[in-house]
Amino acid sequence: MSLPAAGELNQRIAIKAQADQPAMGAAITQNYTLLSNAWAKHQPVGAAIFFGTKQVGEGLTDRFIVRRNDLVNEQTVTANHVIECRGTRYRVRRASDLEGARQFTMIEAECLGNV
Repeated sequence: MSLPAAGELNQRIAIKAQADQPAMGAAITQNYTLLSNAWAKHQPVGAAIFFGTKQVGEGLTDRFIVRRNDLVNEQTVTANHVIECRGTRYRVRRASDLEGARQFTMIEAECLGNV
């Protein structure tokens, strides 16, 4: 995978930490804390199978490439984070340094559905 060209980071995303909190009864409340807003290149990576509006099975569905910085890099973005882009939420599966250049972070994610 090559480094993004000028103008390819054209999608605004929000990277948020997800924390589950116990609620009344047996319920769980999901809380999201903003880590960073960033410009990203968004790429679908596979043909996910949807039944109605729910994705069937688990797996990578999308890839986001963002400029690397102290807040957003392969060590700070983990599976405990989600990405929100254009009204859709994605669960982060893994993050890595794109081509080892320490300029961009590639985040692979799974589509969870609408926010």
